[in-house]
Amino acid sequence: MNHTIYNHTDFAPIGCDDCNGCSKCCTDMGESIVLDPYDMYMLTSNLKLAGGMPATYEILTSEDGPLTLASQNGLILPCIKMVVDEAAPADAVGTCAFLNKNGRCSIHKIRTGLCRLYPLGRTYHEDTLSYFVLDDALGCPSNLKTPVKIEDWIAIPDMDAYEAFLLKWHAIKKSLQSAICEGASSGQMTMQTVTSIMSRFLAVFYQKPYGKDFYAEFAARVSLWEKGI
Repeated sequence: MNHTIYNHTDFAPIGCDDCNGCSKCCTDMGESIVLDPYDMYMLTSNLKLAGGMPATYEILTSEDGPLTLASQNGLILPCIKMVVDEAAPADAVGTCAFLNKNGRCSIHKIRTGLCRLYPLGRTYHEDTLSYFVLDDALGCPSNLKTPVKIEDWIAIPDMDAYEAFLLKWHAIKKSLQSAICEGASSGQMTMQTVTSIMSRFLAVFYQKPYGKDFYAEFAARVSLWEKGI
C-alpha cells in the first residue's frame, strides 16, 4: 500500500478527540514499545516513584519495575511491560504498565517517543526522516481523524534537534545490528561476545543518568561508543 509521506510541519489525519477515554493502543502491545535514550532521559529526569524516590534505570528495569529488557531485531533494549491483573481471566491481554485504573496514561507529559508517534510511523533517510499513517491505525475506534500538525502531535520541543538525534540513533542501531549479524554468520562473534557488546551498549546509552542538556550529552556518548571507550 502506498502511503502519503509527511514531514513534521505537515498536517496529517490523525486527530482522535484526545482518545476520549479509549486506551486500545495501550493494550496488548507485547514488547513493541521500545525506549530510546531520550525516553529514558525523560523518565529518569521526571518520574517519581512511591515515597518521592526518583526513578533510575535500575529501578525501572528491575523485576517489579514497569520496564523490561527484550530482544529487538538482534539488540537488547528496554521496553514497557504489558501487565495483566492477577484477578483477570486467563485469556486477558496485558495493558501498559503506566496505564492507570481509569484507562489513562499516568505519564502522558513524559510518554515515550513511540507513544507520541502513534498512529504514525517513521521512515529514515540519510539526513532526513519522514512520517506516514500506519495501516493498522485504521482500526482505531475514533472515526474523527481530524488534521493535526505532526510536530504539535508529537509535542517535543525543538523538533529539528529531536529528529537529528533519531537519525543518529537509527544509524547506530543499524550499524550494530549489521555487525552482530555478520559476526554471528561468519562465526567470528560468539554469544559471549554479543552479550559483552550489548552490556556496553546499554551502559553507554541507558544506565548512566543524563544531565539537563540531553542532546550534548548524547553526542558525547556517541563519541565514546564509536571510540570503543
